Amino acid sequence: MSSDNVRGTVRDMPPPAIMRQMFAGYRMTQALYVAAKLGVADLLKDEPKTSSELAKSLGVHSDLLQRVLRLLASLGVFTEVEDGRFTLTPLAALLQSDVSGSMRALAILEGEWYEPAWSALLNSVNTGTPGFEQVFGMKLFPYLAQHPHAAEVYNAAMAGATSAETLEIPAAYDFSDVQTLVDVGGGQGALLATILTAHPHVRGVLLDHPAVIESARRVLEANGVWSRCTLVAGDFFVAVPVGGDVYVLKWVLHDWDDEDALRILRTCRRAMGQQAKLLVMEKIIPANNEPSYAQLSDLNMFILYGGRERTEREYRRLLATAGFTLTRVIPTSAPAWNRVSVIEGTPA
Repeated sequence: MSSDNVRGTVRDMPPPAIMRQMFAGYRMTQALYVAAKLGVADLLKDEPKTSSELAKSLGVHSDLLQRVLRLLASLGVFTEVEDGRFTLTPLAALLQSDVSGSMRALAILEGEWYEPAWSALLNSVNTGTPGFEQVFGMKLFPYLAQHPHAAEVYNAAMAGATSAETLEIPAAYDFSDVQTLVDVGGGQGALLATILTAHPHVRGVLLDHPAVIESARRVLEANGVWSRCTLVAGDFFVAVPVGGDVYVLKWVLHDWDDEDALRILRTCRRAMGQQAKLLVMEKIIPANNEPSYAQLSDLNMFILYGGRERTEREYRRLLATAGFTLTRVIPTSAPAWNRVSVIEGTPA
């Protein structure tokens, strides 16, 4: 079923039915989490299986697993055929571990850490404290530093989530005049690898925390661009590498409130020459509040990190305060509801 059909179906439903569907969102999250955590899609990769066969392999309760999979099959995740076996669908395929654009880690992240943090939303509204901090006793990034398994799932989820959008960025922005690109907070290097693959003349510098950047070499080598890369372990609140023609912040500023976002931008500004450019890559909240994922992501950024998504006007003001002029906003070709835009700034 296409997204247009889904929206059309929702519009045709009576208000009580729409509200019940909204209320039930957490149930679907948990069902997806169970399937992802157990690795059901991996077990169905080669052939269909019954819930009894799956349960035996996994050591879980057969009847309850069948009911979870039946629910997911009713939503288009898996298909249940007449003999009771379950098969993969294009949605279920995304829950496999080793496929391009895998969303298995993201489903685990949503069910195991994100949803409990969202359960504290009311208290966040009352107190202004992020939900993750309330539930887990510390902010998200310090938590990941102390819990290697959670950090591994988090990094895999971010790599999967960014893969589709990353492919569209070289087509949206002209990197032909760039010699050195500095990816600030670039994680495992998926974006940098994509840009360098599309532009063989560009050299890349990747900055991130030591625990994250250790795994970047694997990604860059796998994409054949390692020879043109430099890895820098550091803290973008303190310093970023000098000498870049373009400085990229993708999915960085939305993790932080305005005060910390300004600290990051000012650190970049100190490292940049007058002719360098800054590229902020984020979702933008529509000025007319048209439906988009940005509004949902905005609350998610606060619940998890204390951050926020922003409107174009807010980015313009933020950049100006940090010493930049916002020169243009370039939308990628992603669907409008979940579009990342390239926000270009130059030193003022």
